[in-house]
Amino acid sequence: MKLIRFELKADPSKIRSGIVQAGKVYETEGGQGVGVHEAALVRPLIPVAKTTSVRIFHREFQPDAIQQMEMEDFHYFVGNPGSLIGPSQIVPYPYWTDHLTVVPYLAAVVLGDAWKVDIQYADELILGVTIMAVLVAHDTFQQDRKLGRGMGRSYDVAAAFGPVLTTPEELDGSVTNDEMGRRYELESVVRINGVEKTRGNSVDLPLTLAQAIQSGSQGAPLREGDIVAIGPLVDEPELVRIDPEDEIQVAVESLGAISIKMDA
Repeated sequence: MKLIRFELKADPSKIRSGIVQAGKVYETEGGQGVGVHEAALVRPLIPVAKTTSVRIFHREFQPDAIQQMEMEDFHYFVGNPGSLIGPSQIVPYPYWTDHLTVVPYLAAVVLGDAWKVDIQYADELILGVTIMAVLVAHDTFQQDRKLGRGMGRSYDVAAAFGPVLTTPEELDGSVTNDEMGRRYELESVVRINGVEKTRGNSVDLPLTLAQAIQSGSQGAPLREGDIVAIGPLVDEPELVRIDPEDEIQVAVESLGAISIKMDA
């Protein structure tokens, strides 16, 4: 299933939820169907009502022999839930950076509270999988790394999240193996103003969502609605430069596409 939170363009006062199927949005309430809407009449929102944390596993920070490492050796940093935005949002251009780029991640939303999760149960905690496209000030990111600082301002511009949550069973055909959790083979592409800039595949990531959930739950507990993200999904995202008024699109096979419009 593809789960969606949305509002009707003709009635933006109410947040609704439902399922996307065959180009239509089937609205549900309390598990019951209450209406059917054409996709063109719907405005997608962030597909999770509440998130208390975003744990980001960047592939450059992981050990080389990750399959042989203990879970405590995986590295993640914590993002700002307040930076999350829905699909097709307009974002003010951050003029304090000279090199803005977009870094796409494969993201999972946690189904319920969990602590010290065993790897064999980690995939069962995933409510759905989606795209998280993070606007990153690459020059600030590089400076933070050079000085040994944690990720802060560079990852605090905006992060487009969605457009829907794809439940794990719908991705069964994209699983290459499940030795350390489900490893997906999903082609990804970044376009700027309709022009392809870079692409990649989730199968090349050094860890799985299950490994990230296991590692991320060893400290503070995961909470319902929390986000765990692995990536980048594409090669050399730092080579993509974003200018004012650019339109960014990140598309991931089987998950859909999400766009961001930069303000002047």
